[in-house]
Amino acid sequence: MPGEGITHLIFFIGAIVIAVGVIGVVTTNVQSITASYGMNSRTLADQLRTDITIINDPEKILLVSNNYSFFVKNTGKSTLDPSTVNMFVDGRYTMNLTYTIMEGGSFWYPTNVLRLNYSTALNPALSSSEPHTVRVVAGNGVFDTLPFKI
Repeated sequence: MPGEGITHLIFFIGAIVIAVGVIGVVTTNVQSITASYGMNSRTLADQLRTDITIINDPEKILLVSNNYSFFVKNTGKSTLDPSTVNMFVDGRYTMNLTYTIMEGGSFWYPTNVLRLNYSTALNPALSSSEPHTVRVVAGNGVFDTLPFKI
């Protein structure tokens, strides 16, 4: 029958159109997953090259003009941006954190020390009768924690 060939041709063309559509969707999803994987691996590599250490004496935190000073050393291999550093004291985010790179400059290079000032005027005052903790978090999520007393 001559109509049977035309029917088969229509079904064949329909199957090709559907297959091309499925391939397009799958390709887009694979590209998205690949890009995400690449970004995650770069973030992980950055975190593995980054390390910071709070180098204060936990028994004696420097207090100058209502500012407690915490000293953090870049012990990793990455240069860090000090403006992306966050500090938490007793689990509370520190507002209006000020910092100074002890060696000068605007980037926190490996082996350099960053001085972070916790102002009691802008943040809750610390009690001398209880233990406290400070957590310093670099911009990429790497952190160090120090229990201390004042």
